[in-house]
Amino acid sequence: MFLLHYQQLLFIAIITNSYAFWWSLGLPSFQNLNQSFEEKQFCSSLTFLTYEQRLYCQTNPKIFSIINRSLRMAIDECQYQFRNQRWNCSLFNQPQIFGKLILRKTPETAFIYALTSAAVMHNIAKACSKGELIECGCDKSQPKIPTGTMFKYHSNTITSSSSSLNDGFEWGGCSDDLKFGRNVSMSFIDKQETLITRRQIVRMINLHNNEAGRQIVERNIQLTCKCHGVSGSCTLRVCWRTLPDFRLIGSELRTKYSSATQVQFNRRLNILKPRKNLQKLFNTTDLIHIHMSPSFCEKNLRIGSLGTQGRECNLTINESGSCSILCCDRGYETILYTIEEDCDCQFHWCCEVRCKRCIKKIEKHFCK
Repeated sequence: MFLLHYQQLLFIAIITNSYAFWWSLGLPSFQNLNQSFEEKQFCSSLTFLTYEQRLYCQTNPKIFSIINRSLRMAIDECQYQFRNQRWNCSLFNQPQIFGKLILRKTPETAFIYALTSAAVMHNIAKACSKGELIECGCDKSQPKIPTGTMFKYHSNTITSSSSSLNDGFEWGGCSDDLKFGRNVSMSFIDKQETLITRRQIVRMINLHNNEAGRQIVERNIQLTCKCHGVSGSCTLRVCWRTLPDFRLIGSELRTKYSSATQVQFNRRLNILKPRKNLQKLFNTTDLIHIHMSPSFCEKNLRIGSLGTQGRECNLTINESGSCSILCCDRGYETILYTIEEDCDCQFHWCCEVRCKRCIKKIEKHFCK
């Protein structure tokens, strides 16, 4: 136990002497450490966090553990969304978890900022409604529901549906607490920008992308309803607000990434504006960046690129994950694998499934 604690403190000391960030909590060394968050000495040793963030760890260990869990969820989602791209949300097992990429304000870093901010808000809001936190609970507010909102039903006979608002409903159930989730996300993530980011344009871009992630969460809120009535009828509808699976948030942010706007700082007006006159004006849910993305074809640790050599690809043409795109015109090599698997399975009464064993050959392709 002493050796494990010593190794954790040694690793933290290494991070202290780097340009680390709260994303460092996503490193494997900081996963499954929920009990450690309850130790004030351990929280104080996380010097790559700001003072306010260390206070969260000390005074709200449960909230901090959910923030830690949210970061892992965001990393998994990032790697899913970019699994077939040249940049596949590569992680570096070092203090700079995304490598030197985070030092450049590219569409990729814009996506990471928005996704991690959204993940914290999403997880905290759902933890409130599940009763995991004593600081919050069900959201009892009754906001005006926009026209066109989708209703999701839960009953013995109907799993999902949509309906017109004209039918009316009553508020009930336990809504996810978006307000508390937003407050934690802003206080934990945004406040550090005033302390660690000196350049005004960089600070403005980071804060904009953080907010874009939170607004994507808010606009994907669903109205979940339960019908009450005789013989499965829907005489009375009781509804509450729920957040969808985080995959939906990640997919929308992935779309925003594809249309991210390059910006520049207008010193006279003290605002950000599109770098080129022909570029579209961006709104509060759009992602913005300064630098263009590198190709990510070759390994270049100075820009946080691991390259695509050795990546598995497929033989489709000009599609995500295709060898023609992923391998950057270097070509690919094909390896033939032989595997043994069950086949021709049949059910025999009673109660057994019998299968033959078949040999199957599989081709896999890897970038040179």
